[in-house]
Amino acid sequence: MELPEKNTETFIQTLKRTIITTTIICIILFLLKTFPPDGRSNFVLFGTIWSVVFCIVFGGHWLELFFINYIKFALPKNIFVLYFVRICYWFLCSIPLFALATLTNNLLSQKTRHLGNWWTFGFLYIGIQLLIYAIMQMRLKKSFYNGVY
Repeated sequence: MELPEKNTETFIQTLKRTIITTTIICIILFLLKTFPPDGRSNFVLFGTIWSVVFCIVFGGHWLELFFINYIKFALPKNIFVLYFVRICYWFLCSIPLFALATLTNNLLSQKTRHLGNWWTFGFLYIGIQLLIYAIMQMRLKKSFYNGVY
């Protein structure tokens, strides 16, 4: 029996794409002043934001890859079941990503900070995933919307 096509990308390609994506997101978050400076210099603040976002983007990539390469193939081929399970999976994946981002933020901050509610981040994470896949769909790439990814 032939194995289905799996998503593969070299680690270096993943790292380059993640660094670029993280840097773009950080510039936006920094300019919007989403993280309070608390007496930190702009350089230190940007580094903290970058580290937090990197944890989410890089960790999210590996969790997404796990779904695409393994979980998806164990599910029924019904597109609505795939959509539902995928959205639930995104929400569940947001929990460890939120914990890792909070831990990273607290390690790099002078005082303990709370990044918000984990469940709010879960819904935000679902929205981010839907946006990213919408961009992929517009670029005519494999995506969540066409049932391939």
